Amino acid sequence: MRASCWMRVVTALVLLGANGCTALREIPRQDYVSRVPGRAVRVLTTTGLRYEFDTAQVEADTLVGFTRRDVEGPIDEFDTVRLPMEQVSSILARRIDWYRTGLVGGLSLAAIVAAGLSRHKSDGGPAPVQPCPKEPCP
Repeated sequence: MRASCWMRVVTALVLLGANGCTALREIPRQDYVSRVPGRAVRVLTTTGLRYEFDTAQVEADTLVGFTRRDVEGPIDEFDTVRLPMEQVSSILARRIDWYRTGLVGGLSLAAIVAAGLSRHKSDGGPAPVQPCPKEPCP
């Protein structure tokens, strides 16, 4: 492979690794105070309602969620929702799923290696050694 082709492969692997696979995971109730602040979360209530917040924080016995509004102008505007903690059934947040990320990355790497090996084999590999003529070889 040429150097530019290798650069494309490396760039593709870096982009693939940077994306990663994420999954929604429930945050344990005892960790709400430490793991919720500043994260995008999905909140399920005991009444069956679902809220998605861009950021959230826990204040005493209340969950405060902020959702960005689409408005024109230089200043971001947010809607604020306050939920009593006794109404919160569960809080979910996105985290990298290392198993899926490794699986996708490993399969991609295996495909690249297989493509490189098949290309090497189709090129004929290294040049065969020519036998010496009947005259003495130097």
